[in-house]
Amino acid sequence: MMSRLLRFRNAGSGLMLAALLLLCTAGTASGQEPFPGLEKYVADAVAAWKLPGLSLAIVRNDSIIYQKGFGVLAAGTRTAVNEHTLFEIGSVTKAFTATLVSMLVSDGKMSFDGKVADYLPSFRLADPVANAEVTMRDLMTHRTGLGRAELVWIGSGATREQLLHRMRFLEPQSPFRSRYSYQNVMFLAAGEAAAKAANSTWDREIAQRIFTPLHMTSSVTSSQGLTNRNVAAPHGVIRDSAYVKPHSNMDNIAPAGSILSSAHDMAQWLRFQMSDGVFEGKRLVSSAAFRETHTPQILSGGGGAGAGGGERVTLFNTYAFGWQVQDYRGQLMWTHGGGTDGSSSVVGMLPDQKFGVVVLTNVYGGSMHGLIMRWILDHQLKAPVRDLAGEARTRMLAQRARADSSAASQPPTHKAAGQPSLAPSAFAGVYVDSLYGEATVTVESGKIMLRRGEWFGPLEYWNGTNFRWTVPYNPVGQPQYIKFDVTADDRVTGLYLTLGADQALLRRRTAPGQGPRGPGGDR
Repeated sequence: MMSRLLRFRNAGSGLMLAALLLLCTAGTASGQEPFPGLEKYVADAVAAWKLPGLSLAIVRNDSIIYQKGFGVLAAGTRTAVNEHTLFEIGSVTKAFTATLVSMLVSDGKMSFDGKVADYLPSFRLADPVANAEVTMRDLMTHRTGLGRAELVWIGSGATREQLLHRMRFLEPQSPFRSRYSYQNVMFLAAGEAAAKAANSTWDREIAQRIFTPLHMTSSVTSSQGLTNRNVAAPHGVIRDSAYVKPHSNMDNIAPAGSILSSAHDMAQWLRFQMSDGVFEGKRLVSSAAFRETHTPQILSGGGGAGAGGGERVTLFNTYAFGWQVQDYRGQLMWTHGGGTDGSSSVVGMLPDQKFGVVVLTNVYGGSMHGLIMRWILDHQLKAPVRDLAGEARTRMLAQRARADSSAASQPPTHKAAGQPSLAPSAFAGVYVDSLYGEATVTVESGKIMLRRGEWFGPLEYWNGTNFRWTVPYNPVGQPQYIKFDVTADDRVTGLYLTLGADQALLRRRTAPGQGPRGPGGDR
């Protein structure tokens, strides 16, 4: 009798131990790839595209079923990427800000339809209608009517408070609430409004209300002052050669894109997103408020081919709060990409299937992260699977060959010989604009130097009144050109800054503390 009881107790202990082990391993990766050939496919794609590093994780039914790193932290090194390596996630940050707002809505401290001025009393927009009516919902759905105006914040050295103040000088590109128009500073406004409602800071609230309860132990809200050594270096690419770039200082726009996270930590984020705001049995946000973040708010574009071209896999695209909500092969999908000056990332979830993917890379641009995500989604959906990465590589090489052939038959970009007609000292001065801030031109050892916020570098004479500006931080990957406004009597009155499609005219300050008022002066 005693021996039978002992056997029963031992069996019970074994069952309890097995149950405990099962609980402890919930949300961790199994060592086996979920789809045959996944590791080889990703490794081959990383090698073919010469990506420095990549990390990914896959979640199914509230468990991490796969997580792995590929490549290295930095080109020219041997330190391998793993599932805990931190990457800049760029605009994937926006959903964190929207989730924080939804938590404050749950607390009764905010309303999605609350006026922004209720939380940020000094916030102003140039359009009087938008200024009077703009809500948190408008900020988080890119429907304020403002264009991107990236030159306002990138490299400007302006603080969050200064950027928000300058929004009153940005003229809209479309009527209020008339169309989707992606805008980063509006997510800064949403994050700062949430911080005010919480009587805290955005960084602190993201860490305490999201990172900590989700066990995102490596994730941080800033690249500045990092002590973690397992961090992927950002890279640019010249043809197939990747080169290391400094981490972007995105603190002034943080709620729109500053978070660094790992594949493992982001997998916890996916589990939370697909569990209706519950994590490991604990509800962190009300269901009603949380579901609103995934609810389409504005049409963001029509359907079309998936990443890499080819077949039509999406019929509609909408934007919710920090999420693109669309269909993928007939399935509802929540997704968002992120890009910084040196990294690219993507998150995609099929909520009805409780299936999600995150792909992080440490190189700016390209489509590899999206193609790998799509390869995984196609396997999950048992759809026809193509070598999307290989097809894209073939197209890219063909395009490059055509471009090289065309370039060979064209004269080089015109660069005048000699020097500008004006002495270097003629360009020296302070140039100002209410929206874009201040730039200073000096002459050092005979060289014309331009400083604007965090950017500082020499101006190389190009032609006419145009100069090429060389700065270490170049988010568009192309030379930047500066054009000076010069009158008929050889007075330099202004300079044009250009970043992609964004161009700004800064007027020369005529005397210390003075400047023309209006769009080109201090206000």
